[in-house]
Amino acid sequence: MIRRGRRAEAERSFSRKLAAQRSPRARADLIGSFAVQLFLNAPELDDATSAEVLDHLERAVDAYRLVLGVDAPEVATALVRRAEVERLLHPADPAPWTDMAYEQAYRIRFQRFGGSSPITLSTLIPMAGLRALPSRTKGDPAEIEAAAALLRQVVESAGASTEDEDHQLRAEAQEALERLDAAYGEGQPGGRRPQIMTAGIAQQCAATDLHDAIIFSGEPAALQTLRDRFQKAKLSLMPCGSMLVFPIGGGVDPTPVLDLLTEISAGRMKGVRMGLGDDGDASAASPPGAGVPTPDGP
Repeated sequence: MIRRGRRAEAERSFSRKLAAQRSPRARADLIGSFAVQLFLNAPELDDATSAEVLDHLERAVDAYRLVLGVDAPEVATALVRRAEVERLLHPADPAPWTDMAYEQAYRIRFQRFGGSSPITLSTLIPMAGLRALPSRTKGDPAEIEAAAALLRQVVESAGASTEDEDHQLRAEAQEALERLDAAYGEGQPGGRRPQIMTAGIAQQCAATDLHDAIIFSGEPAALQTLRDRFQKAKLSLMPCGSMLVFPIGGGVDPTPVLDLLTEISAGRMKGVRMGLGDDGDASAASPPGAGVPTPDGP
């Protein structure tokens, strides 16, 4: 009926089925199913139809809470479903309640299934996608890196498993990290550059105090050239996500370092940018797990 444009008739049929259904759990299922069918099959998703879809999905959340309790896994699923539809309807700037819906769903799943469960980890991927939207980050590299930290948690947790579902989650999170790097890795002209660290490298990076280091960023080929130059001078650069880092410490001959820094500053080493750890770049590089929700809250 919905697909053929017979909305009023579909609504009446839905109301009759709902009234005839004696099982409270089945009524909750029916409300959610009708909302999904309306979303998928309505000939036109105008504002009124979209609002009705979201209203039915909210009713489903409330119904599951009343029937099964506020911490039931079905409540988490209904919360995620409503948030996902809101993101599809308003991809650039979903309503603020969407953030809370993901956080509540993550808390429920964490408490019920544990932090390494695929269903719990799967909640972090859309949560990170929402958190990385320009409407949420406002250009703040720390917010972008916090979103990346959620994805790294999925990559690292799912990578320890041999199950196909975990491998799929890991691949999905890794692809999302790569999209973040493509979208934000170069940062804004004159602004701080977010460092989208990949899993594994992030752990190595976090072991270094970036406030006592010289940080290099830029094009991959140019950074490789820089790394080769440092190696010729018997100096080592540490990978840190899309950056290279040179820790500052005693016992190092400063002459070759200063020569290389002079070349970069003069623009003779194309494609390489330089920033000191205390000038803003390093503050964007958070250790693994930064910004990750805990069972007690975001």
